[in-house]
Amino acid sequence: MFFSPLKRLIACAALSAAALSGTLANAQGFPTKPILLINPYPPGGFADNVARIVAQEAGKILGQNIVLENRPGASGKIGLDAVLNAPKDGYTIGLGVPGSLSLFPVTDPKYADLLTRFSPITLAVRGYLALAINPAVVPARNIRDFAAWLKANEGSTSFGSAGQGTSYHLWAEAFNMAAGVSPVHAPYKGEAPALTDLLGGQISYMLVTGAAKPHVDSGKLMVLASTGAERWTALYPSAPTFKESGYPQVESSGWLAFLAPAGVPADVIAKLNSALVQSLKTQAVEKALASQGYSVVGSSPEYLLETTKREGDTLRTVIKSRGINLQ
Repeated sequence: MFFSPLKRLIACAALSAAALSGTLANAQGFPTKPILLINPYPPGGFADNVARIVAQEAGKILGQNIVLENRPGASGKIGLDAVLNAPKDGYTIGLGVPGSLSLFPVTDPKYADLLTRFSPITLAVRGYLALAINPAVVPARNIRDFAAWLKANEGSTSFGSAGQGTSYHLWAEAFNMAAGVSPVHAPYKGEAPALTDLLGGQISYMLVTGAAKPHVDSGKLMVLASTGAERWTALYPSAPTFKESGYPQVESSGWLAFLAPAGVPADVIAKLNSALVQSLKTQAVEKALASQGYSVVGSSPEYLLETTKREGDTLRTVIKSRGINLQ
C-alpha cells in the first residue's frame, strides 16, 4: 500500500503520540508490580538495617512490596552496577552511601561520570561512625591511650573496614594519620563480616555504625570515640568525639540514599520520592531509626545530588591532603 509523504508523517505522529500516551499511562499507574531494592552491601550493616525499616513502610504507601536484595562485593560496585544497568522503569532501585556515590567518581576512572548515570531519589538518613575495639584484646580505654598502644605495637596491629575506599576506610586512615600510626588495613565485603572478626580478635579496631550497638551494650566491644561534631548520644553517649579527644581532623557524618538508573521518568522518581519520604517521616519509622542513632532527612532528589557533588569535592581534598593511595 502506498502512502503519500503527508500521510506517512501523520501516521508517524500518531504512533509517537500513542507511544507517549502509553508511557504516561504507565507512569501514572506506577507501580503495578513489586519493586526490587538492591543493597550493595551484606546483611546486618548500616544500609541493610535502615533499608528494611524504610522499604517496608514505603511499600505499604505504594501498594506494592519493595523487595530487598543484597548484592555485596567490590566495595559496593557490584550492587551499584546492577542498579545503573537496570531497566529505566523504576522497578529496580538501589542504595548509595558517600563511599560510593561521592567517592567512586574521585577514585575510579570507570565512575568518572557516575553523577550522570543515576537518578537521585532521596537522601534518607544521616549517622556517624565510631571507633570500636575488642576490650578483651586491646588494653586501652580511651583514644589517646589507644593511639599510644598502636604505636607501641607497630607492625602487629590492623584495622578493618567495610571495603577499600569506603567511608569506614578513609576516616580510619584520617585517624591513623593524625595519630601517626600505620596499622595494616583489612578490607571486608561490608561492615557485618568485619564486625565478626573484630569480635574474634582478628583485627585491632574498626569504625562502626549502630550495627555494633548490641555488642557494645553486651561489653564485647567498646567505643572510644565518634566522628560527629557532637557526641552520638543516641547510641554511644559515654564516648567523646574525636575532636574532644584531640583529633579534630576526624570529623564526618555518613548518610544513606535511594537512587535509580538514569533515565527513569521524572514522575516515577517523584512517586518513589514521595513514598520514601512519607515512610521516613512516619512516627514508627522515625522512632526505629532514632533508636539506632540515625537522624531522618527525607530530601528532594536535587538535595541528594547537591550533597553527593559537595562531599565528593571534600573527599577529593581529604585523599590528597592525607596522601591516601586507593589504587
